[in-house]
Amino acid sequence: MKGTGATPSGESLGTVARVVALLRLLAESKNDLTLTALSERMGLAPSTIHRLMSLLIQEGLVGRDESTKTYYCAAEFVRISSLVLGASRVSDLAGPILQSLADQFDESSMLCLYLEQQRQYTIAKSAHGTQLLRYDIQENKPLSLLWGASARSILAFLPQAHIDEVIAREVSRDEDAAGILADLAATRERGYAFTKGQRVEGSIGLGAPFFNAGGKVVGSVCLTIPRNRFDDAREKNMGAALKANAERLSHMLGYFPKQG
Repeated sequence: MKGTGATPSGESLGTVARVVALLRLLAESKNDLTLTALSERMGLAPSTIHRLMSLLIQEGLVGRDESTKTYYCAAEFVRISSLVLGASRVSDLAGPILQSLADQFDESSMLCLYLEQQRQYTIAKSAHGTQLLRYDIQENKPLSLLWGASARSILAFLPQAHIDEVIAREVSRDEDAAGILADLAATRERGYAFTKGQRVEGSIGLGAPFFNAGGKVVGSVCLTIPRNRFDDAREKNMGAALKANAERLSHMLGYFPKQG
């Protein structure tokens, strides 16, 4: 199939071609199509669309907004697209925010995305200040949700069942699990995660979550700083800046929390 803008007849499409056509349709429609709309645009039965979308959701390529009943390209699709193209809708939106944070604090900033099906996350994009001493940031690699501010700023805002699943999979001692749960509670209270040397020895990490239109956590905006360059007095200022910029990104994605 060539990207001519026309959708081929459903009868002429094999399963692989149907999946490609669905992903293309979602990407080009700004992620606002319901099952009925997809069925009409594709010329396929709703039951066929539902089966294909269920497979894509299982693989983390597509998500469903329960409030609007619409489908969207999810984080794993964004991660794969980023590997191929070096760009994505979220990372494009986040680019100026990351650079602003890097310029404001003269440190490295990161965009992290939640990989829902794997219960992991990945660093999708980064920006740097002028400091020559900084950490080597590996982008588009699946990472544990347990260690570091980049991870815990996402984990803390997941449903409790997902949190318990991650902890049960990676933590063996009850006292360690209790400490993690206490830190996650403190993260929710502050609105941002703050860690010292958890993922990378000698590093300071701060991260704040951002959300999609349905109120689900999509990822986090983070700062990483060498410990010998960090002043504890800057924590609250950095945390406030991360929260404000993560809120900006959430608004760009259509999330506006209920007041009161």
